[in-house]
Amino acid sequence: MTVLNRLNAPDFLADYRRAFRTALIIGAGMIAGLAFYLALVEFVRSRFRPFLGVLSESLPEGSRPVLRYAVFGLAVVCVLILRFVHYRMARKAAEAAEPNAALAVLSRMNAVVLVLAETPALLGLALFFLAGYNRDFYILLFVSLFLFFMYFPRLKSWDDALQKHPSICPR
Repeated sequence: MTVLNRLNAPDFLADYRRAFRTALIIGAGMIAGLAFYLALVEFVRSRFRPFLGVLSESLPEGSRPVLRYAVFGLAVVCVLILRFVHYRMARKAAEAAEPNAALAVLSRMNAVVLVLAETPALLGLALFFLAGYNRDFYILLFVSLFLFFMYFPRLKSWDDALQKHPSICPR
């Protein structure tokens, strides 16, 4: 049986639809999580005005900017890791001998990439609670939203990977 025939088999198509739908639900849930983070920050800011963070008094003078730069550095590293992981796993899915194995790699890739896309917002949330930097939280939340926009599961990318032509950067 050729690859195209296996890709059109009813069992595989049902598995494919189920895996892709699951990926979409996971992604939508994680985006809803970002909205929850935003609501939480706004609630804390309005309830504890001015909110300076839980470590604001215990941090030595001059260490707040260091903490801030460390968090932004971690966010940059996270973005670089995300790009590398997406590239490698897309290649691995394209090189899989069986379509079901490629589908499993695509599902795993989706979960890993979406977790990495959410990480800058989590770092921003931690920075907000530690040092009270709400503007930095908004910046890192925007970075996460941008990453979700870039790496949200797309049917075309999954089709390309299953047809042995992976897209390096999602469309």
